[in-house]
Amino acid sequence: MLPKSEVWDRVMAFASLLANEDQPERYRTHYNALAGYCEEQSAAGYDHPFLWESLADFTIDDSAAIPLYLRALDATGDGEEARPYRASIKFALAERHKNLGMEDQAREYAIAADDEARYLDDLDLRRRISRFLLSE
Repeated sequence: MLPKSEVWDRVMAFASLLANEDQPERYRTHYNALAGYCEEQSAAGYDHPFLWESLADFTIDDSAAIPLYLRALDATGDGEEARPYRASIKFALAERHKNLGMEDQAREYAIAADDEARYLDDLDLRRRISRFLLSE
């Protein structure tokens, strides 16, 4: 379930700009360009979770990020190949809910992320989820 290489490259270019930008106005400009790109891809019939998870990752406001993560989660479907996306997205939802003081939802998403991550070789993600659950 890898994204198309041209989509990967374009999103990673936006991610690089955003990760290295310290001026709020320029960050907003790059963020809006990434959001526009995600919407363009979706309108063209390509609604890959990588797009929405990436956009959500760079969304500063936790409340605004949650619907983007949910959109990414919806785009994953139920297939086995999407499990890494589901685990990562559910964990991000847990973190965002915790930041908002929504402890019950945070725990639910963390448990769901842990359930997905058990089948993955991503030890770093599994460790971060475990630490999150143990810190509750």
